[in-house]
Amino acid sequence: MNILLFSAFLLILILLIRYFASSDKKSGLKILTIFGIVIGLLALGLNSLFDDSFGASTPVNVQTENLTDKNLKIYAITFWNNNWNGTGNYVTFDKELKPNKKSDFWFENDGTSEFWIVAKNENNEIEYLNIITENESQFDLKIIENQNIDQSKMQIAKELTFKTDKSEQMKRFAFWTNIILIGLLILSLIKIKTGGNTVYN
Repeated sequence: MNILLFSAFLLILILLIRYFASSDKKSGLKILTIFGIVIGLLALGLNSLFDDSFGASTPVNVQTENLTDKNLKIYAITFWNNNWNGTGNYVTFDKELKPNKKSDFWFENDGTSEFWIVAKNENNEIEYLNIITENESQFDLKIIENQNIDQSKMQIAKELTFKTDKSEQMKRFAFWTNIILIGLLILSLIKIKTGGNTVYN
């Protein structure tokens, strides 16, 4: 997400320079605008690449199927406790999964002690929590309402996924901000190209 925020800041700066620059600097503005468009597209591309499992050392692939009658948000929470990384956790958000739909996502599982697969409903209540300690690279899980969830673990899952929800909202905001800013730069580039072509009858 940091690269998207940096890109958005840079594109806003370029748009401000264009707005306040004098109209006799068209060639310089054109180069600057093209540079901004390239940076924006590059940021979107790198963001997409980081979401891909290519290059991950120990990816775990998880297929889930929502067998409830609710829309569920799916997460993976990894925990580690070792000598080189200490203790910690990381939350991966998959998507909002509709009833009877399937999903396929991945997360990095290098050096972790266990991971949880969590499903939350639209009210942010935990519907499903599966604690997995097996050292496998592929899991196929059926999401059903889990009636006997450990309350302490459920509270931990709620707190960790809540933070991720906020981060995902910010990521989506940064993504669409970049899309809009790139669009504005493209429009301004068209204006630069056509601005001097005045036709007299």
